[in-house]
Amino acid sequence: MKDIIRLPIFFLFVVILLFILFFGLSVLAYWGIVHSEGREAALQAVEAGLPGLLVQVLPAAVFAALFILMAHIAAKPGSRFLSLLIPLAGAFVLLAVGYQILQQLEPADRQTAGVSRAGAVEPSSRRYLVPGVFNTAESKVIYIEQIGERTVSPVVLVEGGSADRKLLYFPQGFVLVGDDSVVLRMGMAGMDRNTLEIDPQPVYGAMFDEGPVLKRLFSDVDFLNRELLRVFRSSLPEFYFAVLALVVAFYGSGMFLRLSRWHLLNITLALLALRGLLALFCLLGEGVVFELGKDMSNPQALKFLPEVVLFVVGGLLVLIDLLFVPFKRKEGV
Repeated sequence: MKDIIRLPIFFLFVVILLFILFFGLSVLAYWGIVHSEGREAALQAVEAGLPGLLVQVLPAAVFAALFILMAHIAAKPGSRFLSLLIPLAGAFVLLAVGYQILQQLEPADRQTAGVSRAGAVEPSSRRYLVPGVFNTAESKVIYIEQIGERTVSPVVLVEGGSADRKLLYFPQGFVLVGDDSVVLRMGMAGMDRNTLEIDPQPVYGAMFDEGPVLKRLFSDVDFLNRELLRVFRSSLPEFYFAVLALVVAFYGSGMFLRLSRWHLLNITLALLALRGLLALFCLLGEGVVFELGKDMSNPQALKFLPEVVLFVVGGLLVLIDLLFVPFKRKEGV
């Protein structure tokens, strides 16, 4: 019965450790992205984004710690009942209660406004344009000498193909920073001659480019955070069900950690299962629900399809684990 003390302490320790690690990396990455806006503006943006970052790293820390705990149990199996109860209950309580506590750190006006992403401070054009160097915009190149709050001056626009490039000079330009794009209009007010739409890619964002595989993973994690925030603001019972579905599904993937006597193969299969569950959750939420909602009179009924599917899949994995996968595998079997 030592598992009743050993497993909760181990799980809590790993969650705290991973939470601090993920939070530190998130703050560092966010600081790098807003650094181009100047020291004071960057500090203000990071300070405003801290509550959001805390909320965003909690699910990742809990689920990563859950996987480590399941790997620990597979390596040193103890009580079958406690190995089922403690990970499920511990992950559910830490995520459900911790999420509510961290949400209280968000300012009330931002909670009611529906701000879900870190860094609620409105970005300036300095986050996306660099003075004194050539910036790319669509298929063109622009050179900006000085960047103000909403204006840039002067501006040199390089356009045309490689054989017929030409330079256009504008004494002033105007910048409008939106959620999905940055619009740059060259020319004096009322005499705009050229308009460019720039993807809102932060100046130093390339330094934190994760590559296509990790970028897709982080995109799915971002959707998971948005979905948790949506159901949390909808109602607590719905939020509790969403947390339960995620915990059951991710716990069910632990079955693969004891599938064979080859530990490296087991870990690989478990990680692939975790990745597949997260991808399925996002595919249902961003693709299937959206497409079906367009053809149904009551798309609200589909809102919890990702959670229901994940709960069913996770429940089946747990059932298969209990019925067919040995909890304590003999050496060489």
